[in-house]
Amino acid sequence: MSKGKGPRKRRQPAPEQPPPADDEKEIERQTEAKAELIPPARRPPTALGADTPSLPPREPPRAPLPARVQRQPFGLVEFVNALRDALGKLLDLADATADAITKRRT
Repeated sequence: MSKGKGPRKRRQPAPEQPPPADDEKEIERQTEAKAELIPPARRPPTALGADTPSLPPREPPRAPLPARVQRQPFGLVEFVNALRDALGKLLDLADATADAITKRRT
């Protein structure tokens, strides 16, 4: 079974034919005498692959393509990291401001 093809469907058996009449009977074939039968002429064996042409030369290997720098699209992870950095800097600024205010009062 090949890719994309279903299983083969079974053929229906050929209908049986009625027996032939006497005048339509097949004539019995006569066989030849064994002395008259001659095997086909044979060729002498050859070396394996002697008649086959040689393979074409291989192509030289190609140079590998230069590696590309893959840039990931600005996604949710990058957004969260940027937001965390901004909040950290904002908290540092607020802490420094609070220190400056408390030192001025005392």
